[in-house]
Amino acid sequence: MKVTELNRDQLVCLKQAYLCELPQDWFADEPSYQDLANADSIVSDEEIFSHYAGTEFVPEDFTTSVEND
Repeated sequence: MKVTELNRDQLVCLKQAYLCELPQDWFADEPSYQDLANADSIVSDEEIFSHYAGTEFVPEDFTTSVEND
């Protein structure tokens, strides 16, 4: 499935991963637990759609999907 077809939990998971990929100078050291918890409000959906455009995902890419099945 495409990034635009992901549910909210899957998008939040990608936003958290995206925060961890940002250059070190974006955060003091690395994203804090609070940053990761607030990833949905820190990173826009559009930014994720752009960053992961062309990427195909499967449910197994997301731990939330595996746990809920």
